[in-house]
Formats: sequence, structure tokens, C-alpha cells
Amino acid sequence: MTTVVFFCTSKDVTVELIKEFVVESQRPEGTTNIWTLVRDPSQTEFEECVGPLDPIESGFLNSSIDDLRAFTENVPEEEANLLNDSFVVLDERSTRDKTCALHHSVYEMPADVPDGEWIDEKAIKSWKEWRVPFSSSAYVALYLERHPWGFVEKWGFTAKKDNVIDGEGVLQLPSLPMKEFEMLDDDGWPA
Repeated sequence: MTTVVFFCTSKDVTVELIKEFVVESQRPEGTTNIWTLVRDPSQTEFEECVGPLDPIESGFLNSSIDDLRAFTENVPEEEANLLNDSFVVLDERSTRDKTCALHHSVYEMPADVPDGEWIDEKAIKSWKEWRVPFSSSAYVALYLERHPWGFVEKWGFTAKKDNVIDGEGVLQLPSLPMKEFEMLDDDGWPA
């Protein structure tokens, strides 16, 4: 199973907010729990984020995006299912509007390479970021992993297309078919 790490960079991110993020992200059809909470820069073991959770003491408070990218890119090789090209940030804004920052790396050709041509030695790695609602975060992360160029064709990497990015800078996807959870455990997590 594909697993994406997420970080908490604000002291205001609570266990309840993390639970809401994990549960809401699983509502679109075809999604499951893909998240692994990274609590500390020295962490070497990664598990699916399920409840109940202990109180959060994040080692990434106020971390720069560059630090989070470096951590993600250097995930141990034995963590085969853990993606090293995507991660999510729950930050101070997440506490206000139930959105997260989704980061994904891509390789692109420089302008001097003709359209449609690919030359490995000239590929340039860059990171893209989108602000997404909790409810579409797993869907977008999985779509980016499976069909990155399909994502570009539909919604673009520049995130400036009409009716896609709202006035608050949040990626708004067309309505996604949602599922109802048949059973929640005693702590309110999908069972």
C-alpha cells in the first residue's frame, strides 16, 4: 500500500485535528488511510496513522518546507511503500480552514528541450504545492502518485486555472463521490 508522510508544523495542531484529517481524507470513493505521521526528525520507523493517538509533540514545529522536503527525500530505502516524492503539512492554517499543504516533486524538461521529448540528463526536479481540503487530500495524493501528468492535464501544476483555485488559494476539485463509513471504532476512527 502507498503511504504518504505528514508533518505537524504548528503547536495548534491537536490530536482531534489529526483525526479529522485522517478520517475526512478517506471519505472519497477509492481512498484508504495512506497517512504516516512523522513526529520527530530522528524517526526511522513509520506506521499507518490510526487512533487512538498520543498527544502530539512534533519535532517539526516551525520547520521550513526545505527541511521537510529533505526529510521526505531521505526516507530509508527499506521503507519501500513510503513515498519520497510527496508529503503533507498540517499547519496553523489547517486549524482554521481544514486544509493542508500537499507537496509533490516532479521532473520536467527545460525550455530548450522540444515538447514531447525526454532527455534524462536534462530533467529538472522541482516541488509543487497545493492547498487542498482535508476531504480531497488522499484523492489528490494518490492521483499525483499514479497519474502525475494526468493531473497536469486536468488541473495544472501552476494552480492558476479558472475555477480550480478559489480566492483563498485552495484547490477545489469537482464533487468527488463520497462513501459512508459503515462502522467507526469507539474513538471514532474508521474500523
